[in-house]
Amino acid sequence: MDKKLGIKILATGRAVPKKKITNFDFEKIVETNDEWIYTRTGIKSRYLCEEESCNSLAVEAARAALDKSGIDKNQIGIIITATSSGDYVFPSVSAMIQKELEIDSNVNCFDLSAACTGFIYALTAAKSMLAFAEKKYALVIGSEQMSRLLDYSDRTTCVLFGDGAGAAIIELSDGEFVQEGVTLGNNEALCMEGIKGTVPEFDEKSGDKSSLNDDSLDEKNLIDTDDLMYSRITKSGIKMKGQDVYKFAVHAIEDIINRLLEKKNMTMDDIDLVVCHQANSRIIESVKKRFKGHGDKFYVNIEKYGNTSAASIPIALSELDDENKLKGKRCIIAGFGAGLNYSGILTQL
Repeated sequence: MDKKLGIKILATGRAVPKKKITNFDFEKIVETNDEWIYTRTGIKSRYLCEEESCNSLAVEAARAALDKSGIDKNQIGIIITATSSGDYVFPSVSAMIQKELEIDSNVNCFDLSAACTGFIYALTAAKSMLAFAEKKYALVIGSEQMSRLLDYSDRTTCVLFGDGAGAAIIELSDGEFVQEGVTLGNNEALCMEGIKGTVPEFDEKSGDKSSLNDDSLDEKNLIDTDDLMYSRITKSGIKMKGQDVYKFAVHAIEDIINRLLEKKNMTMDDIDLVVCHQANSRIIESVKKRFKGHGDKFYVNIEKYGNTSAASIPIALSELDDENKLKGKRCIIAGFGAGLNYSGILTQL
């Protein structure tokens, strides 16, 4: 339903780890090179957590947004973090942000898992909750430590992802806001297995117990090089059928943009800016060709960060905000990812 209530982004923030990993670093651990990676993905570097974590990046990005906003932090009534890689299964990343920023306890905090589309759903959820909230503001974050989820023997996936976080403080406005979402349940094209852990099995006769399944860290989960030490939380890592995901992604962005434009009876001439999930520059370039004459409206920053999943859109919004290219713009925000799902927002920021 198209409502008059929109959102206003008061302030944004972003955070990345100190450690930058270039394509040349990957030459040390897998059979690849800078040219191979860049020509196929548009990525030159990405950031990797050493001392940092998903939670600490989320806190840093949220603090940056709060400092820029100038608002009373205790007027934040909602904190939502989009993530698939939080430090804990529970408590939520959002609860830890509330703790670290010392925000009043009268606040709704939860995390949302929708992979690379997560930040869009988090914005939509925050907007919906603000309509009934006593407090004026919501803090929405996308944060990921993707380096924990990768198989560093698989050159087709390990070179794609990076760690980072982005945050936005929003309030309701009288501007326009429409959202569309599509889900195509699929755990084959793009999937990350859960952590099985250790389940004891008791022998009723002897009382002995043994491990039924064990997915804990062992030597196979660590890859050591002269400069890098990678560890992941499961033995499998992210599994992706690259061509399937590419075809899905190009269709998804084109389709969601057209759905939003049709819903508002608009054309691309009415749009100032398009911020897509940054998964692969070739995906965005393919979409640009489907909207001829409007390619310059698509923002691209994947070269510096890689695919940061739920963090990619808020990081892009933060960069645009710093360049004074965001506020007042009629913008389409489009995401796609594991689910398979895709979603978009058309709003005037």
